[in-house]
Amino acid sequence: MVIAFTGDPFLAKEALLEEARVWGLARFTDPTPEALAEALSPGLFSGAGALLDLREVGEGEWKALKPLLERTPENVPVLLLDPKPTPARAAFYRARERRDFPTPKGKDLLRHLENRAKRLGFRLPAGVAQYLAGLEADLEALERELEKLALLTPPLTLEKVERVVALKPPVTGFDLVRAVLEGNAKEAFRRLKALREEGEEPLKVLGALSWQFALLARAHLLLRENPRPKEEDLPRLEAHPYAARRALELARSLEEAALREALDILIAAERRAKEGKDPWLALEGAVFALLPLTGRSATR
Repeated sequence: MVIAFTGDPFLAKEALLEEARVWGLARFTDPTPEALAEALSPGLFSGAGALLDLREVGEGEWKALKPLLERTPENVPVLLLDPKPTPARAAFYRARERRDFPTPKGKDLLRHLENRAKRLGFRLPAGVAQYLAGLEADLEALERELEKLALLTPPLTLEKVERVVALKPPVTGFDLVRAVLEGNAKEAFRRLKALREEGEEPLKVLGALSWQFALLARAHLLLRENPRPKEEDLPRLEAHPYAARRALELARSLEEAALREALDILIAAERRAKEGKDPWLALEGAVFALLPLTGRSATR
């Protein structure tokens, strides 16, 4: 009996280990034909069965394992950890049991974090869950952070969480956007320099900057319809509530014409960067062009 566990690496491995406990399997077998053949033969003190981690297994190694897996008896469990199976392995799984665990996104990720916190014995406030969901991290890294938060003295506030969480926030562009909107060239280019020194990809920063200005444009339209938007209006901005509230705050100082011109500048910069020009030069040029435009709008 072969069961493949695919999808998110953290969820797939967790599910595999739970299934392994049911079968009394305690350790992974080396993904070699010799080790697998030995594991499939019952010993004096243990039954037959194997756990295989295929994450680093190449096509040649897979071809050597496949005949043994095809001959695995139904009463012998072989559990495969294979988050992202190759096309050949995916085809092999079609005739066998495959348990897929997609990585949760959006509201599903928030629910996942809240449920994991409950398992650890504490309640995760909505604002903290949104903050964690916005970090650049996989589920395993988020789990380690939740384990740390479980040790904090309640109440669990965002300020406490920000002090202990070791994960890097994503390149959101908010601080860069704020410096640009204020016409603060020194601060804007200081932040650009810091991002470059940290090894950030210029296209990623440019994409984040473009996304933030698109969010500001949506926020501006919402404010035009309703100068006092409520919490239930935030989903219209297609961003986490924390990001949406900050966008509304920044958008109040902008004019529609300035936002349109800013988006045109960023689109042109992305085009230059992707056409083989120096991407950092394209990014810096965009910031230079945005500074007088948005700074002037913000002071009106």
